[in-house]
Amino acid sequence: MTEYLTASSKEGTLEINVQNDWLFNNIPDLTEALDRIMPDQERNVVFKCGGLQEFDLSSAWLLYDKSLEFEELGLDTEFQGFRAAHFKFLQHIIDAAAVNEYIPGFFDRKPDPYWQKAIEKLGENTIEAVESAGYIAHAVLDGVKRPSRLLIGETIRQIHDTGVAAIPIVATVCFLMGIVMAYQSALQLEQFGANIFMVDLVANSIFREIGVLLAAIMVAGRSGSAFAAALGTMKLNEEVDALRVMGLNPNQILIIPRVLGLVIALPLLTLFANAAGLAGGAFIGATVLDINWLMFTERLAYTIDVNDVLVGLSKAPVFAFLIAVTGTLRGMQVNSSAEELGRLTTVAVVQSIFLIIVADALFTIIYSRLGF
Repeated sequence: MTEYLTASSKEGTLEINVQNDWLFNNIPDLTEALDRIMPDQERNVVFKCGGLQEFDLSSAWLLYDKSLEFEELGLDTEFQGFRAAHFKFLQHIIDAAAVNEYIPGFFDRKPDPYWQKAIEKLGENTIEAVESAGYIAHAVLDGVKRPSRLLIGETIRQIHDTGVAAIPIVATVCFLMGIVMAYQSALQLEQFGANIFMVDLVANSIFREIGVLLAAIMVAGRSGSAFAAALGTMKLNEEVDALRVMGLNPNQILIIPRVLGLVIALPLLTLFANAAGLAGGAFIGATVLDINWLMFTERLAYTIDVNDVLVGLSKAPVFAFLIAVTGTLRGMQVNSSAEELGRLTTVAVVQSIFLIIVADALFTIIYSRLGF
């Protein structure tokens, strides 16, 4: 077995002669050899180069760490006789320890505060996401396990508030977006005498992506915030607790009607969004590109098939569910103050839009893989 060091005591000084190869691969044996050294009555420790051959940074850390252990016991330590090629590793470590106030212990280094906070924040967000998913699952299952108790009238009212009442603003935005898309595409297509293909571009974009996406984002800002604000206010006024005292289930009365109402309303609202977007494209076609309404309609019938319409409509219930559960969840999380109510209402809108974009990206990948 290779001997990596020898120790002897002379006149109150413990001399440790380092020898052979001190390399990373030998760390376990080096650690065991150093652990066997126990000072007795000595007051000083001297590390000497007694035949040291190969030496690397990891072994230098190990040797320096042992010197710190001796200093904690009240002994004075010193390094003598190391060649310049060997001592440079020790010098780097000593200088680094002086600058960074190295804490004794080979692997006992404080993590970077920035990364520590980032990891802690990631853990907190993960726990919050899991708890939110559990709460949503419990609320939905709890609300639908007794269908006879669902408030049909409240669900219809939510369909009106989230769908019918939103038609003017959604239709206006989509009409303007159709104008923008048609005009921008016309600037490029007219260079090739291909103005008629503006219909293809606008129609495919509206039916497959833009119509449902704009409708969902508008509903997230309009209804998602309303859900969070209404339920948050009820929590602050203790109305939710009052429902429980009366033996009523808040999930069935407050959450499920909003979820169902929005899931039904958004696909219908998407139809109006699609129609308004096409109307915007047709308006530019008739006024700028000399594409009359008949030509626009004929090209639209040639370009669009049922799959294009269903691809966009299939996204609407998923988007609606994400908006509704996010808004109701954040509203039910309000506990203490109006400031918290405002913060969680904002969070509901931002998270709803983020989830919509993520879901839309997933839909796009899936439908592309399936060939739709």
